[in-house]
Amino acid sequence: MKLLSLNHYWRICAAGISYVLFGLGGFIPAIYIFFLAVFPMDRQTKQRKVRNSLKLLCRCYVDIMQFLGLMNYFIEGPVPKNLKGHLVISNHSMLIDALFALAYIDNLCCVAKGALFSNPFTRVPIKLAGYIANDDPDIINITNEKLSMGENILIFPEGTRNTSDLQLEFRRGAANIAVITDAPILPVTLCCMPRALGKGDSWYQLPEVKSKIVMRFDHPFKVADYVDQNSPKTLQYRQLTEAFRNYYANSISSVIGL
Repeated sequence: MKLLSLNHYWRICAAGISYVLFGLGGFIPAIYIFFLAVFPMDRQTKQRKVRNSLKLLCRCYVDIMQFLGLMNYFIEGPVPKNLKGHLVISNHSMLIDALFALAYIDNLCCVAKGALFSNPFTRVPIKLAGYIANDDPDIINITNEKLSMGENILIFPEGTRNTSDLQLEFRRGAANIAVITDAPILPVTLCCMPRALGKGDSWYQLPEVKSKIVMRFDHPFKVADYVDQNSPKTLQYRQLTEAFRNYYANSISSVIGL
């Protein structure tokens, strides 16, 4: 039986501490959010305040994980400032991918799992934050309306965490939204080396060495940069999905050194 190093044992402890802190630390913003739910205030103001508090919480959380030695993270490229009306896409390999996006991008609306909207612990915060259920039959119209109001929409084209860096089995949902709304697209690449907190992994199943997480921001691009907008919509969906796949294959390969 292979013995674990002291650093490995510590990182397992740090992971446990991080989960506990996330639960305990969530009480304060939770109280604040539930207070907002009953306080007489217009919906947009509540939404802005909830998103700001979630951004602060996520930034504190990823910084605490780094401080505890669980991982080191690095930012590459220009962190977006005053971003409005953008579709933010990212590859999806880790449990905490969304936390990094929420920690660094303002006014971010997540496309979240529909089950979270019926969970008694999450439904109030995510509804007040104005998030969108991924199984909402009117998702295109809701997304278009939010983008036109200057909100930024976060979506993972893969739909769920992948099992290898270059698996990249993208669904068409993100491309459909992009084509129909014609919103500018901000690509974010997230890489964890060695991989951790992947699909099917328990919280204590960590690599032997500390992971390095890279969050890369690239310049926004337009749908018209990759597809012929005069072609049938179904063809545009396929072309843009393939463009997303090619972009991330190149970006991820660059980050991990393939």
